[in-house]
Amino acid sequence: MSVANATWWRADFKLREPYTIAYETYDAATNFFVRLVATDGTEGFGCAAPAEEVTGESTVGCAEALERMCGELTERGESAAASSADARRRSPAAAAAVDMALTDLRARELGLPVCSMLGGHPSHLPTSITIGISSLGETRKQGKRFAREGFRALKVKGGADPLLDAERILALRADLGPDMELRFDANEGYGEASAVQFLRAVQPCVLSVFEQPCARGDTEATAAVATELAMLGAARPALLLDEGAVTAEQVAATTAATRADGVVVKLMKCGGLVAAQHIDRIAAAQGLRTMISCMDESALAIAAGLHYALAARRCTWIDLDGHLDLIDDPGAAAVILEDGLLRPLDAPGFGVSLTP
Repeated sequence: MSVANATWWRADFKLREPYTIAYETYDAATNFFVRLVATDGTEGFGCAAPAEEVTGESTVGCAEALERMCGELTERGESAAASSADARRRSPAAAAAVDMALTDLRARELGLPVCSMLGGHPSHLPTSITIGISSLGETRKQGKRFAREGFRALKVKGGADPLLDAERILALRADLGPDMELRFDANEGYGEASAVQFLRAVQPCVLSVFEQPCARGDTEATAAVATELAMLGAARPALLLDEGAVTAEQVAATTAATRADGVVVKLMKCGGLVAAQHIDRIAAAQGLRTMISCMDESALAIAAGLHYALAARRCTWIDLDGHLDLIDDPGAAAVILEDGLLRPLDAPGFGVSLTP
């Protein structure tokens, strides 16, 4: 494959509904798009959604990295894919966008959907939708609305007040019944004591996932939470690392140190589909489970995550809702959401084309 032209551009989005997590409130998002054109005219598209607290790169840094990477692609063609891999630690979202575009380009040349090229097949998966940190009343209101819209799983954000968080979870279970899957994400907001307090308060309610309860570097606190979870028996939620396991190289070591059950895979933090596949192989070897999740990102990037999930061996959950609040997303057609089920286009590559 030879890349004749590589361009990128920035897109700033307002969110339909601002939301709050343990360390930030968001009402807008910046994405970058990449367009590659091969010598035969075939196109490939990718998306970057940098977030400094997660990916470690600013919007300025992401733009600089994309300028460099796109220049390398047009100058050196395929060999530039290696330099993108080398840049994953410094600019993972930028690397993810280039990796996506290269993957899209290869799949289009083969006439296959990306998931088929990766060994899966186009299908649908249930995605969770997120409820940010909010009052009890607002949490219940959103939960009922999402249930009416057909979602079968809710991801509830918390980490500020363990007893209020537990009250919100218990209210959702009472309102929505046993069939609604509930996941909880503390986004590093708890210490060991508050995480245990939350688990004991919420114990009557079945959670499927307890995500990143403690600070990413506090492996002892997270391991103590794992000990508490073990006492809950077979009905306990899976303990997943997100901020605590960014790169493929970290996965085996950090899950062993914390006794976590698995990790959250985000293309923007690991650097793209190639790195995500590496995580899947490590997870398979270690008996770990994974959740594919996202940032506030275009449906084009959501499609990339979904195609990955459809081919991954260890992906148990998908949390791909980051596109739903973006106003005027040019990649909106890349995925189809019906009754909480997300499916990709049955078309070569990711199936959409974008223009600056």
